[in-house]
Amino acid sequence: MSDTVTEAAAEQKTDEVKTYSEEQFKGLLADKQSEVKKRQGIETELAELKAKQTQTPPAGKIAGDGEDAPMTVSQFKKMLAEERQTDSDARFNALEKETISEVKSKMTAETQGEGLDFDSVIAAGEANLSEGDKLAIRQSKNPAAEKYRRCVFNTPDLSEKAEAVRTAKLLENIKLNGRVPGTGGNAQTANAKDISSMSAEELDKLADELD
Repeated sequence: MSDTVTEAAAEQKTDEVKTYSEEQFKGLLADKQSEVKKRQGIETELAELKAKQTQTPPAGKIAGDGEDAPMTVSQFKKMLAEERQTDSDARFNALEKETISEVKSKMTAETQGEGLDFDSVIAAGEANLSEGDKLAIRQSKNPAAEKYRRCVFNTPDLSEKAEAVRTAKLLENIKLNGRVPGTGGNAQTANAKDISSMSAEELDKLADELD
């Protein structure tokens, strides 16, 4: 009898629905909401971290070669070569900019002749520079002056203008000095033909003696 009563009481207890006061219910609801927010926050952080790792591969990795793909030797060498080239370009650009300012102040139409100022010469002759010329300019301590010289040399029209101006200046200096340096000849007998027949070495020597 007692066993039957006990079993009936247990069944009745199991079927009872647990009830909460309004204050208890609010507390449970707040705890549940807090738990949901924390879980959402963690999921958001994980998503952001995963996206960041995908966009910015860690050092020593190459993007686009598969997840966490290691950098190969050839890729590493290529990266170093690109960095060196960038540094070299930056140094050359800085030096060229510095020397251009100086050369432009010297190579003017007044000092060199009409059409032989720095800007005019570069505009007319830059397209005639070979890869060897460009390399020589890049290796020069004064790239602006070297570029000017090679533009004149490689452009026939500019070369003719420069030669005519040089000849005129030499003749003028010869007449002012009264003789042809190095020869003792009379300045009055010197002419453009005499100057044009001289070699480059002779012209350089003549120019030095007249300075």
